Amino acid sequence: MRPNSVEVLQGIQGTLMTYIQPEVQSDYARTELMLVNMLLGIVANQWDGSAQVLVDDNAALRDLVSDAAKVLGSQPADGAGELVDELAALAAETDASVRIGELSAANDRLRDGVARLGVLLQSSAIQEHVELRARVIEHLQDELDTLPRDLMGTRSDG
Repeated sequence: MRPNSVEVLQGIQGTLMTYIQPEVQSDYARTELMLVNMLLGIVANQWDGSAQVLVDDNAALRDLVSDAAKVLGSQPADGAGELVDELAALAAETDASVRIGELSAANDRLRDGVARLGVLLQSSAIQEHVELRARVIEHLQDELDTLPRDLMGTRSDG
Protein backbone atom coordinates (compact mmCIF):
# COMPACT_ATOMS: atom_id res chain seq x y z
CA MET A 1 0.00 0.00 0.00
CA ARG A 2 1.34 3.38 -0.95
CA PRO A 3 2.18 5.53 0.81
CA ASN A 4 3.34 3.35 3.68
CA SER A 5 3.57 4.63 7.25
CA VAL A 6 7.19 5.68 6.97
CA GLU A 7 6.49 7.60 3.76
CA VAL A 8 3.56 9.38 5.45
CA LEU A 9 5.81 10.48 8.31
CA GLN A 10 8.46 11.64 5.86
CA GLY A 11 5.78 13.55 3.94
CA ILE A 12 4.70 15.29 7.14
CA GLN A 13 8.34 16.17 7.78
CA GLY A 14 8.65 17.64 4.29
CA THR A 15 5.44 19.64 4.65
CA LEU A 16 6.54 21.05 8.00
CA MET A 17 9.88 22.17 6.64
CA THR A 18 8.66 23.38 3.25
CA TYR A 19 5.42 25.18 4.16
CA ILE A 20 5.26 25.67 7.91
CA GLN A 21 8.82 26.59 8.86
CA PRO A 22 8.97 29.71 6.63
CA GLU A 23 5.80 30.99 8.33
CA VAL A 24 7.10 30.53 11.88
CA GLN A 25 8.38 33.83 13.25
CA SER A 26 9.90 33.27 16.70
CA ASP A 27 13.20 31.54 17.33
CA TYR A 28 11.54 29.48 20.07
CA ALA A 29 8.82 28.21 17.72
CA ARG A 30 11.42 27.43 15.03
CA THR A 31 13.43 25.41 17.57
CA GLU A 32 10.31 23.51 18.63
CA LEU A 33 9.44 22.83 15.01
CA MET A 34 12.93 21.46 14.38
CA LEU A 35 12.58 19.21 17.44
CA VAL A 36 9.23 17.89 16.20
CA ASN A 37 10.78 17.27 12.78
CA MET A 38 13.67 15.37 14.35
CA LEU A 39 11.29 13.28 16.47
CA LEU A 40 9.24 12.40 13.39
CA GLY A 41 12.44 11.17 11.76
CA ILE A 42 13.26 9.01 14.78
CA VAL A 43 9.73 7.58 14.81
CA ALA A 44 9.94 6.82 11.08
CA ASN A 45 13.25 5.00 11.53
CA GLN A 46 11.98 3.04 14.51
CA TRP A 47 8.74 2.19 12.75
CA ASP A 48 10.50 0.98 9.64
CA GLY A 49 12.47 -1.64 11.54
CA SER A 50 10.09 -2.48 14.39
CA ALA A 51 8.62 -5.64 12.84
CA GLN A 52 12.08 -7.06 12.12
CA VAL A 53 13.28 -6.22 15.62
CA LEU A 54 10.30 -8.07 17.10
CA VAL A 55 10.72 -11.07 14.79
CA ASP A 56 14.42 -11.31 15.71
CA ASP A 57 13.77 -10.87 19.43
CA ASN A 58 10.96 -13.44 19.38
CA ALA A 59 13.27 -15.94 17.65
CA ALA A 60 16.03 -15.38 20.22
CA LEU A 61 13.57 -15.70 23.09
CA ARG A 62 12.10 -18.89 21.57
CA ASP A 63 15.58 -20.41 21.38
CA LEU A 64 16.11 -19.48 25.02
CA VAL A 65 12.79 -20.90 26.26
CA SER A 66 13.26 -24.04 24.15
CA ASP A 67 16.63 -24.68 25.76
CA ALA A 68 15.17 -23.84 29.17
CA ALA A 69 12.36 -26.36 28.73
CA LYS A 70 14.93 -29.03 27.85
CA VAL A 71 17.22 -28.17 30.77
CA LEU A 72 14.38 -28.00 33.29
CA GLY A 73 12.93 -31.21 31.87
CA SER A 74 16.20 -33.06 32.53
CA GLN A 75 17.29 -31.14 35.66
CA PRO A 76 14.02 -30.09 37.33
CA ALA A 77 13.85 -27.22 39.76
CA ASP A 78 11.27 -26.97 42.54
CA GLY A 79 7.95 -25.87 41.03
CA ALA A 80 9.19 -26.12 37.45
CA GLY A 81 6.67 -28.64 36.09
CA GLU A 82 4.02 -26.23 34.85
CA LEU A 83 6.61 -23.73 33.65
CA VAL A 84 8.41 -26.41 31.61
CA ASP A 85 5.19 -27.15 29.74
CA GLU A 86 4.54 -23.45 29.17
CA LEU A 87 8.09 -22.80 27.95
CA ALA A 88 7.85 -25.74 25.53
CA ALA A 89 4.55 -24.35 24.19
CA LEU A 90 6.07 -20.87 23.80
CA ALA A 91 9.07 -22.34 21.97
CA ALA A 92 6.73 -24.10 19.54
CA GLU A 93 4.88 -20.90 18.58
CA THR A 94 5.69 -19.17 15.31
CA ASP A 95 5.19 -15.63 14.11
CA ALA A 96 2.53 -16.32 11.50
CA SER A 97 1.88 -12.61 11.08
CA VAL A 98 4.11 -9.57 10.84
CA ARG A 99 1.49 -7.29 12.34
CA ILE A 100 3.12 -5.29 15.10
CA GLY A 101 0.29 -5.99 17.55
CA GLU A 102 0.56 -9.76 17.09
CA LEU A 103 4.36 -9.75 17.21
CA SER A 104 4.24 -7.63 20.36
CA ALA A 105 1.71 -9.96 22.01
CA ALA A 106 3.96 -12.95 21.27
CA ASN A 107 6.94 -10.98 22.59
CA ASP A 108 5.04 -10.19 25.80
CA ARG A 109 4.20 -13.88 26.32
CA LEU A 110 7.81 -14.88 25.75
CA ARG A 111 9.12 -12.20 28.09
CA ASP A 112 6.66 -13.24 30.77
CA GLY A 113 7.90 -16.83 30.49
CA VAL A 114 11.54 -15.72 30.61
CA ALA A 115 10.84 -13.51 33.64
CA ARG A 116 9.29 -16.45 35.53
CA LEU A 117 12.20 -18.61 34.40
CA GLY A 118 14.65 -16.09 35.86
CA VAL A 119 12.81 -16.10 39.20
CA LEU A 120 12.75 -19.90 39.23
CA LEU A 121 16.49 -20.13 38.53
CA GLN A 122 17.47 -17.33 40.86
CA SER A 123 18.68 -19.49 43.74
CA SER A 124 19.48 -22.75 41.95
CA ALA A 125 23.04 -24.06 42.24
CA ILE A 126 22.63 -26.72 39.52
CA GLN A 127 25.28 -25.96 36.88
CA GLU A 128 22.84 -26.16 33.94
CA HIS A 129 20.53 -23.73 35.76
CA VAL A 130 23.39 -21.33 36.47
CA GLU A 131 24.35 -21.36 32.77
CA LEU A 132 20.72 -20.84 31.73
CA ARG A 133 20.37 -17.95 34.18
CA ALA A 134 23.53 -16.41 32.67
CA ARG A 135 21.96 -16.65 29.19
CA VAL A 136 18.81 -14.92 30.44
CA ILE A 137 20.90 -12.12 31.94
CA GLU A 138 23.02 -11.87 28.78
CA HIS A 139 19.90 -11.54 26.60
CA LEU A 140 18.51 -8.81 28.82
CA GLN A 141 21.87 -6.99 28.86
CA ASP A 142 22.12 -7.18 25.05
CA GLU A 143 18.64 -5.71 24.84
CA LEU A 144 19.55 -2.86 27.17
CA ASP A 145 22.61 -2.11 25.05
CA THR A 146 20.45 -1.66 21.93
CA LEU A 147 17.90 0.71 23.45
CA PRO A 148 17.94 4.20 21.95
CA ARG A 149 19.86 6.66 24.06
CA ASP A 150 18.25 9.74 25.57
CA LEU A 151 17.84 12.49 22.97
CA MET A 152 19.37 15.05 25.29
CA GLY A 153 22.53 12.98 25.92
CA THR A 154 23.87 11.77 29.23
CA ARG A 155 23.15 13.65 32.42
CA SER A 156 26.01 15.59 33.91
CA ASP A 157 24.94 14.74 37.48
CA GLY A 158 24.93 11.02 37.26
